Parts: sequence; C-alpha cells; structure tokens
Amino acid sequence: MEFLLWMAQDWAQHFGDDLLRYLLATVTVSLLVGIVFRRWMDRRRIQKRRAGWRDIRREISFSMLTIGVFATVGVVTGILYDWGWLKLYLDWGDHPLWWNIISLPVVILLHDAYFYWTHRTMHHPKLFRHFHRLHHLSRTPTPWAAYSFSVGEAVMMAAFSPLLTLLLPLHVLVWLAFIFVMIFRNAMLHAGCEFHPRGWVDGPLDILTTTTHHDLHHQKFHGNYGFYFTFWDRWMGTEFKNYKEAFRLAAGGSEKAAPAERGAGIAT
Repeated sequence: MEFLLWMAQDWAQHFGDDLLRYLLATVTVSLLVGIVFRRWMDRRRIQKRRAGWRDIRREISFSMLTIGVFATVGVVTGILYDWGWLKLYLDWGDHPLWWNIISLPVVILLHDAYFYWTHRTMHHPKLFRHFHRLHHLSRTPTPWAAYSFSVGEAVMMAAFSPLLTLLLPLHVLVWLAFIFVMIFRNAMLHAGCEFHPRGWVDGPLDILTTTTHHDLHHQKFHGNYGFYFTFWDRWMGTEFKNYKEAFRLAAGGSEKAAPAERGAGIAT
C-alpha cells in the first residue's frame, strides 16, 4: 500500500513539473504572439486561416493526456535511476569539463535525429492513423499544440530521455536544460507566426528550422520532418521545394505565405 501511495505521489510530482514547463513555454509564446508583439506578428502570420477556440481546447486537452503519459514514463525513469541503470550524475566533477560543455549540443543533435526518423516513421500509412493523425488535426497549429499527441506518439516522444540516459552520462542540469530547450522550441515551431529575421534562410543559420518550416509540415503533411535542424530533410530529400519562398513571404510581412510544394524524393 505504501508503495502504491509513493508511486501516486511521484506520478503527481512528475505531472506537475511537466505541466509547469508546458504552461511556461506555451503561455510565454502565446503572449509574445498575441499581445506583446501582436501587430508585428500579425504581419508575419504564415497562414491566412486562424485557429479557433475549439482548436485550442482540443490541443490543450490532448496535451494534458500527453503530460500524463510523460509523468508515467518519468516514474519509470526514476525507478531505473534508483536501480542504477541510468547514467545521470549530480557532481560536475564526475566527468571531464569538455564533456560537461559539449553534452547539451550532443543531446540536441541526437534528439533531432531521433525526432526526424520517428516522426517520418509515424507518417507511414500503416502507422499514421494510430500514432500521428491526432497531432495533424492542428492544420493551423498554435503553441498549445506542442504536446497534442496520441498516447502512442506521447510514449515515443517520452522514450527519448530514458533511452538517452541509459547510453550517455549526463549531468542532471544538462538534462533539465535540454527539456526546457525542447518545449520552448516546440511551442515556437507551432506559433503560426514567423519569429526569425528576414535573412535567416540566406545565411549560415539556415541549418536551423523556422516556424515556417514546421508550419508547412502541418499544412501538407509529407515533408519538413525536422525539429531543430534542416539538414536531415535536405539529406533525405524531404524538404518542401518552396520552403525558402514561403519563409520570405512570411518574414517579409506578406498577407499570405506561398502554398507548400512537395520536394523531390519525399516519402511517406
């Protein structure tokens, strides 16, 4: 009985922590888009259509379900840590300084690869309906769609952290920093307005995705699967051909971004 009570308390703690991070990211991005920089953001809206309250309520509802799944995986992760299976550490001196410095960029690179291939896999016709269709109900996404997943997709997304820490030593603060980078990036990619400056796709930072990059994915589905970086889409031929044109229209304050076109080699 005491064990079940401990499990319930631990689950509630994880749920509260994940909910706080979700709200911190989605509320911050929503306030920036809808209030603080509203006039500027309205000129940088990617789609002419706007999401309605019904869309937002659906996104929040399924995000709560996802957070419940994340909390469950968090309990399992904690048990694995107590058993000594995970390589999370608390003392910076446990590993060399160079590893402490580069570990966050390494985690982001690994997560980008994991996201690209799991995301693309979920678009396979035999898997899409069961895993990823729910997320794509957000044809015009909002920041609240960041965690709007089915149970299967939520498990797949949550599995990265325990898998990662089974394989790589990570300081707990580096792991937490990654979690915050991930949810804020996720909220930004679903914001529906282009945050990035006009010349972004014409310079060296073009290796990083933009809100337009992911918004085109929500519009047309089969393409632009990347999360942080554009290079997987470019290596695999799954980036929409007119991505840069659509970005320039949105970042330039045009009323409507160009419709997406499928690039050569795009597969489902």
